Amino acid sequence: MGELYNPFPKLPKNIRQIGERDQSVRLYLEDYVNTYLKRLYPRGGQDLRVGVLLGNVEEHDGTPYLFVDGAMEMEEVTENGEKVAFNESAWKKTYQSMEQMFPKRVIMGWFLCGAPGSTLSPLNYWKQHGQYFAGKNQLMYLNSGLEGEEAIYVTSEDGFYKLRGYSIYYERNQMMQDYMILRKDARRVESGTGDTVIRDFRQRMEDNRVQAVSRRGTIRVLGSLCSALSIVVLAGGVVMFNNYEKMKEMESVITSALPAASPKGGPKSGQAGTSGTQPYQDSLEEEELLVEEAQGQVFPTIGTETMSPTYPAESLGGVESKAPVEPAPTEAPGQEEAPSQETSPAVSTAQTESAASASAPTTYRVQDGETLYSICLKFYHNLNRIDEICQLNNLESQDKIISGQNLILP
Repeated sequence: MGELYNPFPKLPKNIRQIGERDQSVRLYLEDYVNTYLKRLYPRGGQDLRVGVLLGNVEEHDGTPYLFVDGAMEMEEVTENGEKVAFNESAWKKTYQSMEQMFPKRVIMGWFLCGAPGSTLSPLNYWKQHGQYFAGKNQLMYLNSGLEGEEAIYVTSEDGFYKLRGYSIYYERNQMMQDYMILRKDARRVESGTGDTVIRDFRQRMEDNRVQAVSRRGTIRVLGSLCSALSIVVLAGGVVMFNNYEKMKEMESVITSALPAASPKGGPKSGQAGTSGTQPYQDSLEEEELLVEEAQGQVFPTIGTETMSPTYPAESLGGVESKAPVEPAPTEAPGQEEAPSQETSPAVSTAQTESAASASAPTTYRVQDGETLYSICLKFYHNLNRIDEICQLNNLESQDKIISGQNLILP
């Protein structure tokens, strides 16, 4: 068997009949539109409010089914009293608003809402209806106010007459809801009938408004927090980068200033025995320095002549020297022979420097990780020869040496 043929258009499920059922035209008015038209009346000195009815029409077996699910007010078309004057500018704005608010809908007629207590007659607007809403099945909705009854007229093959009744249907009409929320200037008056549908509609509109305000506030707060967090992260990154550069520079300076370890034994005085100096200790343990002893009598001198007596000329081979002559130690009675005096610090420093100078190689190849400071400490145990090494090797800076470079040492 094939699908069952439905002889009627697809009708809404929830329908409420108002008045008698008309046999010539079937009108279905959506509940939001019906509520909007009943609560709309003039304000601010107006005597009339005019707009268009929107929807679509279906026909079956010669009976038209009119579905109206939109109502939109027209601006600047009313004059003093209850007169209506359509103009080109008003129609242009109306069609533009239809495309935005009620797409895929056609004009099904127009509505006129008067002040409370007024009586609107269709005979006063018959000519304008035939001029701007020509054709059959065009509606004219008249609402004389809160105390009057609404009346709906239609043009059909039989002429222009008043409908006996119509049907109200309920659906989720989001287009009309958005329009009613947008038209905040449309004053609403409670009917006192306790209609649950109207109350639910008003409650939903209020809930939507509260939710929209709450979402906007949350979005603003989140945006502010994200902006502040981005600034903090950026500032922290800049500070960390600057600290990293400073630490790298400090590390290179400390590494170059560390003295070399002794070939045998622990670290020298003032040098921590850490793993950071291990490469220097290993390199010094692999190669030992050879110190040659020079024959002859060479003695250091002291800078002031007042504290150094003159040595005999024959003791220095005919060369007069101003080095002091150490007096012979005397033995006190009843005491053992005193140990020999320790060598003077000046004599020890001079002998060490002389021995290091005699043992230093003429050229030296720079190893990985070495600096000019560590090389000077390695061979001379002080930093007094740095300027002299720079002059011999034509170095522009004390910090610019590379691994594998040959240096001439004094």
